[in-house]
Amino acid sequence: MKQQRSDFTALPSGGGSASRLPSLAELKALRHAQRETNQRVEELKLRLYRFTEQHMDQAVHLIRRWLTDK
Repeated sequence: MKQQRSDFTALPSGGGSASRLPSLAELKALRHAQRETNQRVEELKLRLYRFTEQHMDQAVHLIRRWLTDK
């Protein structure tokens, strides 16, 4: 579920009708920030997956125990 968007939407506008193009340094800084953000998102997704997996394991264990106690 990736969202399509233009990288230029996050760039500062020059104001007026003729906006300036970003410099190479600004583009590099933006790309670096995007990489850091993407890395953080992937780390959080992995943490969420692990939490979910752990809770599902606990739920299965509780259900099995409940069924054997009946």
